[in-house]
Amino acid sequence: MELGELTPESDYPVEVTVACVIQGDAEATAGDGVVTVSTSPHGVTTLDGREEFTVRWDQLIR
Repeated sequence: MELGELTPESDYPVEVTVACVIQGDAEATAGDGVVTVSTSPHGVTTLDGREEFTVRWDQLIR
């Protein structure tokens, strides 16, 4: 297994960095500490095709 490769045998949860874009007005939505992000511009989806996620503002690397 290569460094950084996730497999079914990996220990989860695993912290990862995924490029995303903030949906809507970041300053307005961050007021409650969460924002909706999309990974679609980078071609990243879940197995069932989901590409929008609600995350805590402090989880984002800006």
